[in-house]
Amino acid sequence: MKLFQIAIALLALGGAAHAQGYDDSDLRPYSPYSVGVTYSVSARYGVSLPMGSQANYIDKVSPTNLVLEGQWNFPGKLSVGIQTGYQYNQQRLGRSVTQFGDETVSAVQTRTLTTIPALATVAYNFTNAGAAFRPYVQLGAGGAYVDYTNFYGVLADRKNGINAAVAPAVGLRVFGRQGKGLGGDIQAQYQHVFFKYNELNNSPSLILSAGLVYRFY
Repeated sequence: MKLFQIAIALLALGGAAHAQGYDDSDLRPYSPYSVGVTYSVSARYGVSLPMGSQANYIDKVSPTNLVLEGQWNFPGKLSVGIQTGYQYNQQRLGRSVTQFGDETVSAVQTRTLTTIPALATVAYNFTNAGAAFRPYVQLGAGGAYVDYTNFYGVLADRKNGINAAVAPAVGLRVFGRQGKGLGGDIQAQYQHVFFKYNELNNSPSLILSAGLVYRFY
């Protein structure tokens, strides 16, 4: 009888030890963004600060900048995507006498610059795909349609075309909690378009933007 009681006691102690050492990680909540490829879309609005020779043409900050982006997010920390948008800047100068072709004209000069980029992007995120906070660095490369139009009254000096472009950036996406779909996106991007005409010896700018991002799977 005593041997039977000792055996029961040993079994009870073994069961307690097994319960304390049980790994319940399979039962814990997990982020669906950590399994397979997921997706995100973002829309941001911002301002553009002219830099380099672009500031020789228009030296004021542009308030008209829209950025649209779609990404494929891998389970780790890498993302790839596509990016486009619309950027417009304008500056009016006082009336002056200008040599326009073979003519000398006295007119108010209105300088405009429109840029529509089309970039492929790759980003490294410093946290996992389902994290509440996702700081990142990104590189974009591709092309941009540029329209340079300088109006002299009713006359216009114009050149447009598609040129190569590169755009490194840093940013932060904030979702509030892990696994949440809707969040905010802020980004600082240096955009360099290889467009040369008159005052423009390439067209660099710094774009500061903020908006919304939505991730899904």
